Amino acid sequence: MGKEIVFMFSGQGSQYNKMGNELYDNNKNFKKWMDKLDKVFYNLTGESAIDNLYHNNRNKGSKFDNIFYTHPTIFMVQYALAQTMIEDGIYPKYLLGVSLGEYVAMAVANVLNVEKILEIIVKQVELLKQTCKEGAMISILENVRLYHENSDLNTKSEVIAINYDGHFVIACKEYVVEDIQKYLKEKDISNVKLPVHYAFHSSDIEGLYSPYYKYLENTKYNKPNINMISSMTGNFIQNIDSEFLWDVLRKPMNFRDAIKAFHGTGEYLYIDLGASGTLQNFTKSIIGEKSNKNILSVITPFGSEVNKFNKVNQYCIDNNVIRGKWEK
Repeated sequence: MGKEIVFMFSGQGSQYNKMGNELYDNNKNFKKWMDKLDKVFYNLTGESAIDNLYHNNRNKGSKFDNIFYTHPTIFMVQYALAQTMIEDGIYPKYLLGVSLGEYVAMAVANVLNVEKILEIIVKQVELLKQTCKEGAMISILENVRLYHENSDLNTKSEVIAINYDGHFVIACKEYVVEDIQKYLKEKDISNVKLPVHYAFHSSDIEGLYSPYYKYLENTKYNKPNINMISSMTGNFIQNIDSEFLWDVLRKPMNFRDAIKAFHGTGEYLYIDLGASGTLQNFTKSIIGEKSNKNILSVITPFGSEVNKFNKVNQYCIDNNVIRGKWEK
C-alpha cells in the first residue's frame, strides 16, 4: 500500500507580496485558475487581486497586509495550486485546513462552488470592517504553558492557535501589543507580530457573528467529496453548515491535534499548499525528523516554486504515492 496524499492549507499571516508569482509566470494551469478567480473577485469588487499581488513595483519583502486583498489572495493562491496539482494527477485523499485554509478545503471538497466561497470571503472582509475594531495576532515560539502561567499574557490576550508543542499564537487589542512584546523580549522568548490587523479566533470579532450568520442563512452545503480534517475540531468533518463557517473564524485552531489524528492510521505524504511553508515546518515539528522527507511544500518566500512543484511530482513517482482520481 502506497502513501496517501494530504493537502494542507494555511490562513492569515502566511501571505506576502508576489506569493506564487513564479508559478503564475511559468505554469499555465496555475495561471488559468488564478485568472479565473481574479475575474470573480473583479466582478464582486471592481478591483483586480492579481494586479495588486503581482503587477506592482514592490519587492517580495514589502508590506502586504491590506485584508481587502490578503484575505482573497491567500484563498486564491492555495485553491489554484490545489487544482493545478489535481490536473497534474496528484489527488488528495485528505484535506487539512487552518483558519482561512478551511475555506480552501471546503472549495476543493466541493462543499460549495469556488465562486460562492470567494464571494463569502469578500463579504467577510466587508462585514469585519463594519463590525469589528482592529486588533493583532502574535506568534510565540514557546510551549503554551507560558501563557497559562503568566498574567502578563493571559490577562491581556487570548490563545487562538496551538501549532505544535513549542509554538502558539495569541490575539489581542492593538494597544497591548507593545507591552506583550516587551515582556516576551525580557524573557528572551522569540515572537513576531503577524501581518494581520484583526484578532481572528478571539472574542474581539464577536460583532461579526450576527451579520455574517444572517448573510449565510440560506446557503445550502454539500457533503465533502474528499475527506476533510479540521484544525478547529482536530478531527474529521462529515457535515458542514453555517455554524461551522463561523466557528473556523471564531474558535481557536489546533493544528497539532489535527496532524495527530493521522498517527498510526497509515503512511502519508503531507503537501503544504500555503504560501510560506509554515505548515510544512509545523508538521515536521509534530511528527519528527524520521518522517520529514514525507512533508513537502511548493510556494515559499525563498522561490524555486517550479522546481518544488516538479519535486512533488517526482516524489510521488519514486515513492509509491497513490495517484489518480480520488474515490470514496
